[in-house]
Amino acid sequence: MEPVVESAVFLSFVGASCYLFGRKIKRRVDYLGSITRVDGLKSLDDLLAKNTTNLLVLVSGRVGSAAPLDCKHNGLLGVLVEETAKLDCKIELEGGGLIEKSLTFLLHQKETPWYLEDCTGQVNVVGVQDALGFNSILNKYVFKMPASELLKTVVIPDGTKVLKHNCHGRALNIGTYLTFVGEAVRDKAGTVMIQRPKEQSFLVYSGEGSFENMVAELKSMVYIGLGKIIGTVGVALAVMYGVHCIRRVLLPFEWEKEELRNRSEKAKSDRGRTHQRKESDMGRTHQRKESDASRLPIGLAFLLVKGKDC
Repeated sequence: MEPVVESAVFLSFVGASCYLFGRKIKRRVDYLGSITRVDGLKSLDDLLAKNTTNLLVLVSGRVGSAAPLDCKHNGLLGVLVEETAKLDCKIELEGGGLIEKSLTFLLHQKETPWYLEDCTGQVNVVGVQDALGFNSILNKYVFKMPASELLKTVVIPDGTKVLKHNCHGRALNIGTYLTFVGEAVRDKAGTVMIQRPKEQSFLVYSGEGSFENMVAELKSMVYIGLGKIIGTVGVALAVMYGVHCIRRVLLPFEWEKEELRNRSEKAKSDRGRTHQRKESDMGRTHQRKESDASRLPIGLAFLLVKGKDC
């Protein structure tokens, strides 16, 4: 394939990809912009009174709980705690060989009922583990545990030698500022809660202004315009190459027509010059005859003329 064709195909593909990706981002921005923003959690009651089903809302607040958990390894209170240990071991096989293997154990996992609160009220959130972005809202930490204490809490195969170990955990701490995009509903008791939407994604963001910053970053992306520019360059290269190929195919015919035209004009020119030479020769012959007749004696000329009359 010609390098120009390869470049045109590549640029067209890149331009189309950028354009389609930009359209996808634009649809996401439009979707996020169409969500009902709840300024105060207390106003959810009024919104649910007007919209009884499929109320997609954007709510923000801090994590709170009536019975928080004590996360002793990170020194904070939380509503969800999960701690794991990873052991690098040498395991003795039945045949006498040894293999190195990493084993991961769940040490502790606990969750307590919690809610989202602001200065106006509070709302329960259910199914938060299913929300996109859930892992990013957790506070991750590393803690130390003696190997002797660790081996009392886990069961490892006989003949296993622990080479090294490390423990780490993650927790959703009290006071963490979260923003949820979910469906506002009432439970059987009439209490307002936020749950996963039936048709849309359940989203969660950590930190004040995180949602607005994310939307602003999406709006600042210029994939659609960039895709149009790159695609236009690719199409222009393809058109230029097509014109070049057409000219290369048709040019021999143009040369042949031009040669025939030149031959025809040359033949006409030659015929014209031949005709002019004949007329010039005839003119000179006539003049010669007249000059010869003028040199005859008057009497002989008279007799010749008279003889012609008879």
